[in-house]
Amino acid sequence: MGDIRDTVRKASIFKNLEDEEISEVLNITMEKRVHKKDLIMQEGDEGSTMYMLLEGEVEVSKTLTMKFGGEDIRKAEKILSALRAQDHVILGEMALIAKEKRSASVLAKTDCVLLEIRRDDFMRLIETKPPLGVKVLLNLNELLAARLRHSDENVIRLTTALSIALSR
Repeated sequence: MGDIRDTVRKASIFKNLEDEEISEVLNITMEKRVHKKDLIMQEGDEGSTMYMLLEGEVEVSKTLTMKFGGEDIRKAEKILSALRAQDHVILGEMALIAKEKRSASVLAKTDCVLLEIRRDDFMRLIETKPPLGVKVLLNLNELLAARLRHSDENVIRLTTALSIALSR
């Protein structure tokens, strides 16, 4: 895996941090190992931790609820993406700033090693090290904005496809 500092620095929310700041971040992390097919996060559960994927692969999915008339309601899992550690993946980042339910489920496709950051520890870090907190929060905002843009593009594609299908 190499130097953990270099690996952490490659994650979008920790980019441009100095060595000392990376050390401060590492001080609030815990390593978590999960096995293939373990559920890392469950959609709808209360979220209070963020993870950085250090080793392995995961699948991100959402539950789709479909109504087929009357009381015939069916649920199905839709895989949104497959992610690898080499991509410097951050999971559950919204839990650091909002006390909300998880928006998706994350399943380990292989044995995985993750770095976990708890919301309380993160809040303490940004309160005690404001310049570091500002850098990480700005990076986090960039990540969330990019994900929101991507979601917007998907909505436009889907509504366009639906409009075309319904016009035939």
